[in-house]
Amino acid sequence: MKKPCFRLELFLALFLTTAVFAGCSPLPKTNNMSGGKPETGGKPKEVFKKSVFIPDGYYEPIPDLGAKGYLLQALAPDVYFFTTGAYNTMFITTPKGVVVIDPIHGKGPLLKKAIREVTEKSPKYMIYSHAHLDHIGDAHLFAKDVQIIAHIETRERLERYKDPHRPIPQISFGKNYSLNLGGIQIDLIYPGEGHGKGNIMIHLPEKKVLMVVDVATPRSVPFLNFVTTDIYSQIKGIEQALNLDFDVYVAGHLHRPGLKKEMLEVLKYYLASKRANKAALKKISFQDVQARSRTQDPERLFGEYYQAVAKECHRLLRKEWKPRLMGFEAFTSGHCDVWTGFHRTEVAP
Repeated sequence: MKKPCFRLELFLALFLTTAVFAGCSPLPKTNNMSGGKPETGGKPKEVFKKSVFIPDGYYEPIPDLGAKGYLLQALAPDVYFFTTGAYNTMFITTPKGVVVIDPIHGKGPLLKKAIREVTEKSPKYMIYSHAHLDHIGDAHLFAKDVQIIAHIETRERLERYKDPHRPIPQISFGKNYSLNLGGIQIDLIYPGEGHGKGNIMIHLPEKKVLMVVDVATPRSVPFLNFVTTDIYSQIKGIEQALNLDFDVYVAGHLHRPGLKKEMLEVLKYYLASKRANKAALKKISFQDVQARSRTQDPERLFGEYYQAVAKECHRLLRKEWKPRLMGFEAFTSGHCDVWTGFHRTEVAP
């Protein structure tokens, strides 16, 4: 009984071996010592087709940060802009101490060096624009001997997380709060929920400087899906910011401060994307998408509908806004998706 089994196993082994060598091209030899490049003797064949690259529109390359790894710029007397290229913040120096705002995650030591470039005074207060880790993740490096100020919603969120890198504020407020240190007035203003609960504006009226984070990066479309919890409130917050007296503002991202007219330009994009989505919704019929679709999955069908609307919305915006703002190809379709959801559930187009 064992011999037939042995012969069958031998036959299958020989058959599979023959099939491998007869039906498949041999694997290219690799040079393990040199990183595994194939030795084919000719130009290697492309296994995957290259995706079609859609050219960028307007963009500003990140400048050389030099050996320091950051750039420092005076926005006004005693007010300094700090950037590491992708993130930025500001700090204020006074005869009575320094006010630190948003110690960026992973960049706290560089921020300390930047402060030491212009003053020997120690931090006296620290302000959180909001609770997000990427903006205040190095707060623990500045927490000794400072009073931390934030909106009450930020404090409650940090109490929930219990993150030692983001110490709980000692001072919290509901609507507005004013700090005066060494003769410099700093107004903290809560415009309402938008980017997130507790996201405040920091206004220095006498210096004509404003900081408002994550909602209006200069010469850029907003980030993925507007990074918002309430798009309506987010727009109202930008409108409120534009009513304040300032010449330059700090947005929390990229390598330079913005001008008031650049914040206005971003607001115009918000409103233009809303209008384009309304037009796309009127043009794209769910029934037409359903008639063309091959799917039987109703959720996928809704996805195809959203994609069709976003494609038309993107098309309507491209000519005007791609040459004006960075990030158009990356994020505009997502903005159209957000407006589709808003118009389907909140305010009919």
